Amino acid sequence: MRKAALLAAVAAPAIGIWATPAFAQETEEPKTSSAYVANGDIIVTARKRQESILKVPVIETVLTPEVLADRQVTNITGLTQQVAGLQIGNNVLSVGAQISLRGVGTSSLDAGVDQSVSLNIDGLQLTQGASYAVGMFDMQQVEVLKGPQALFFGKNSPGGVISIRTADPGDELEVIARATYGFEAREKRGELIYSGPLSDTVGIRIAGMYSDDDGYFFNKATAAPGTGAKTPSSNRYNATEEYILRGTLVWKPDADVNVRLKVNNTKKRVIGGGAPMGSCPDGNGAPAGIPFINPADDCKIDRNVYIVDVLPSAFPEARNGGTPFQQYVTSFGTLEIGYNVAPQISLTSTTGYYNTRFDGLLNGVNSGFAGPTLIADNRFKRRDWTQELRLESDFSTPLNFLLGGYYQNARVSNRIWVGGNTAYGFPGTLTSGINDVKIEAWSLFGQLRWKPVDVIEIAGGVRYADERRHDDAASATSYFSALTPITIANPTLRAKNWSPELTITYTPTDDLTVFGALKQGYKSGSFIMTVPATPGGDNSFGDERVRGGEVGIKARLADRALSIESAFYYYKYDNLQVGANEVAQGGLPVIRTINAGKSTVYGVDFEATYRPPSLEGLSARLAVNWNHARFTEFANAPCAGGQTIAEGCNRVLNPTTGRFQAQDLAGLPLPKAADWTANGGLDYDATVGGGLQLGLGVNVQYSSKFLKNLGRRADFFQPSFAKLNANVSLASENDSWELALIGNNLTNKYTAGNCTQFSGATGQVLAPPLSGAPGRNASGVDELACIADPGRQVFLRLTLRPTAF
Repeated sequence: MRKAALLAAVAAPAIGIWATPAFAQETEEPKTSSAYVANGDIIVTARKRQESILKVPVIETVLTPEVLADRQVTNITGLTQQVAGLQIGNNVLSVGAQISLRGVGTSSLDAGVDQSVSLNIDGLQLTQGASYAVGMFDMQQVEVLKGPQALFFGKNSPGGVISIRTADPGDELEVIARATYGFEAREKRGELIYSGPLSDTVGIRIAGMYSDDDGYFFNKATAAPGTGAKTPSSNRYNATEEYILRGTLVWKPDADVNVRLKVNNTKKRVIGGGAPMGSCPDGNGAPAGIPFINPADDCKIDRNVYIVDVLPSAFPEARNGGTPFQQYVTSFGTLEIGYNVAPQISLTSTTGYYNTRFDGLLNGVNSGFAGPTLIADNRFKRRDWTQELRLESDFSTPLNFLLGGYYQNARVSNRIWVGGNTAYGFPGTLTSGINDVKIEAWSLFGQLRWKPVDVIEIAGGVRYADERRHDDAASATSYFSALTPITIANPTLRAKNWSPELTITYTPTDDLTVFGALKQGYKSGSFIMTVPATPGGDNSFGDERVRGGEVGIKARLADRALSIESAFYYYKYDNLQVGANEVAQGGLPVIRTINAGKSTVYGVDFEATYRPPSLEGLSARLAVNWNHARFTEFANAPCAGGQTIAEGCNRVLNPTTGRFQAQDLAGLPLPKAADWTANGGLDYDATVGGGLQLGLGVNVQYSSKFLKNLGRRADFFQPSFAKLNANVSLASENDSWELALIGNNLTNKYTAGNCTQFSGATGQVLAPPLSGAPGRNASGVDELACIADPGRQVFLRLTLRPTAF
């Protein structure tokens, strides 16, 4: 009979080494009690069951708690330096993080779009960008699954899945206290963890984290008198206060039952916000006669930003005294129940709950001297209930099965209020409204695994999904006025899809696996929620689809000292959901999510880890992704502001204005799709005497250039870069204490994964740039607003484990 502990090990982490595709050697012991090793192999859950990473037909990167700690990875953005082919761009308000894996991701400035790369936390499937703001703390294992994951992870994820398991209680009492200081942002961070058994059948783990920082970037904005601007009260930008509280309860009454409950509560508040100027092709002048861009702003992505607060006298309905802010409050959790209904047949139930609230106010045009023409106030709420059931066999016969069902009931509400600057004569409210979207989805899935001979497995499966979304849109005349329902052109969407998958795995020895996979997946369409709907308008966009496959090899060589995995993949995407920020119409910018025709993505993943037997404690690793991701059909993409006919804005003539409105982007790389990405480094652990353990590590991340914004302009590309990380630690031999010094991005490269075009020099709405004409007007071309990733960071961390004495 398979033990109920199998379910408890669904999240079992890899051994305490850097991680992918490193396989533990047979003689090696895990570094921590949270590590999980079976017959010397890293155990993963890419197919929702325990399997050796060597034998699962999926390319994935596995990160252990040690890796996350050594690199000071405390949020999802930090994963980019550890995973080849992964790019993350942050965005404003409730839009949240935008993730791209192998060049496939979502680039829309829209809170209503689901990410193409989904996030799975302890079995809870999340797809909305704001949910990715939950900090990474007390992790047990992180798996980054590359390529479409249509069959096993809730609703389909056409770009991949980031699967996170938080730590569970162990069999012994464990107390961890950790204090970290980040010198650059003046960050103070504390963690406290209590874990252990309450009885022979019950274990508990309580983990808390609190952090407070002054902000990494410097805000050098000053206010131009008489424009509704207010000089920021602090010269720091985006000061952040955050806490996370998590409780885990595990109950194993007998060998056939296993119950795990996870409950999380988090809060994050940021003072400030917005996207600073990243490029000003026409300089920082004032074509509309008002100096929105600060004269001192060099419009480069660096540590200095220029964004003013606003005066309540100019914006009477502005909250928080006119100081921009962002606040996330989230509660979520899962209840997993595993039960052996019969010998070699297990039933797993996973119930998930997610509830988040976001509040935010931004300077609507990121102005750094004169007051903005408008401000944007955002109130976002999302509530999800999910339920998954899986029935799975583990017979000793050649044929095994998996049957399951998934249900989601969600409600997403996004209220946007755009206030005008009365100092310029604008009305106090420019637009206000709410999109209230109801989501109900269910799916059935199954897989048969057949071994005609012991070394070959043929697995075929399919998921059928039925999803319905309905948008109850409403408008308002001011921030505090009542909402009035409006009728939109297409308020209901329904998608029915089949997602088949076939894999063939050949494992002639315990040290070699060759596999092939054919996959099909989709992602549901939805409604644009970042801007209020207009009566009679159509704010919907369609489904995203993918078809293709990959072939790969995984091997352990040189007496298992060398581990490699590599795969060639080829996928075709239809109707990728991308973002369009178009030229202002009627005084306000138009932000849309559109479907981008056809795209082709193919490339090679390669990862290797070497642990020389002659030098115990040393490990070397290298991961490389070559990726060719291009639009093959994208005939009517919106033009950039100021783009001329000669520059490609030569499609879809507007008979009223006599100007073209669209361009053909066929052949253009997908946003955040670098042709080359790589990371690698060395780690060394050694006993130095006196009962002390020395740890040294160095890690390098490289990326070739990639698009930060949809279009062909040269400044839309992020130039190639390399970031160097290093760490040194000294610890007691029994692991009761550790002192670590960590340096990230020591090369001090300022990069951005995402930028947005807009007419910042004209306040967006005053005489915006002319597009689709033979020449330009006095406003020139759009500026770029970019949210930069931090430059050099240095952390000092002390960890105490008093129960390890």
